[in-house]
Amino acid sequence: MTCKRKLILHWAEQGHIKTEDIQSALEASDANPSNQEWLHFLKSSCLWLGITAIAAAIIFFFAFNWQSISTLTKFALLQGFMVFTTIAYLRVTPLERPSTAITFLIAILTGALLALSGQIYQTGADPWQLFAIWALLITPFALLNHSSALWILWILLINLALLLYSQTFRGLFGFLFREEELLGIFLLFNTLSAIAFEVMLQLKKPPLKNRYAPQLCLLISGFIATWLAIWAIFDSSELQWGGPVYLIWIGTVFYYYRHRQFDLFILSGCVGSGIVAISCCLINLLGDAMDGGAFLFISLIIIGLSTSGGMWLKKLSQIENLPSTTVGNSAEEEQI
Repeated sequence: MTCKRKLILHWAEQGHIKTEDIQSALEASDANPSNQEWLHFLKSSCLWLGITAIAAAIIFFFAFNWQSISTLTKFALLQGFMVFTTIAYLRVTPLERPSTAITFLIAILTGALLALSGQIYQTGADPWQLFAIWALLITPFALLNHSSALWILWILLINLALLLYSQTFRGLFGFLFREEELLGIFLLFNTLSAIAFEVMLQLKKPPLKNRYAPQLCLLISGFIATWLAIWAIFDSSELQWGGPVYLIWIGTVFYYYRHRQFDLFILSGCVGSGIVAISCCLINLLGDAMDGGAFLFISLIIIGLSTSGGMWLKKLSQIENLPSTTVGNSAEEEQI
């Protein structure tokens, strides 16, 4: 259905189909979503909204009634609900959407149990330990369920644990680092994580079903790389390696996801990052001559780059999404 719809819209853009005939063509080719597909979408949305609401309700229940519930009751309620959730998981088909949603709920409740234990018994002096142990405990869930939702949670937990650790000890592994060096470590970690996920996706039975996890890693890496580039532009004496690292990183990412593994989302991020870096270069070059004319010039450059980048990305999307060149993404998007 997706390929048919894209093909019809592509023909319409080329003028082969009149504007007033587009809807008729979509209906004749069954390119519009059917009632069954809408029902499937609504069921999936309600499932994930329900899981999120249940997790939030449990956490807020304990937070609101913290003083009025005894320690034993807190553990009994939370662990009892985890047992109930585990039984529910055993009664559904593995690797399907309901089992993935239930596993995600169990992962959230695992974090709630760790937080409850730490709050009552003061088992961890530093907050980073909670998130690090939480990420470690849910790793088997993510590997066995092939769920990108769990992998995304894992990525966020690991990054948060590293951030809190670096803020506590001002370094990593016993070495003290400056702020820009810590940013470089985060850039390296998330880039290596993205590479690991890309390798996983090449396996015969990959532990994840879509590209959301590597995309998130590269999104975080892109923000850090762009920030290092901006820092190097305005303070090159303090951060001499920021510019070369940014150029190598964005050049490698752009080449791979343009020519090896097409990914429009990551290419869009590269375009946006490049526009930000070029704009900062212009602002730094004009420096003392920043008057009304300079601001107008920079604004025109940004508008021109944004327009050109958008048109180029749209053209890429049209080329890559033609049915003859599209490898079905609907199957990989089916399992979150």
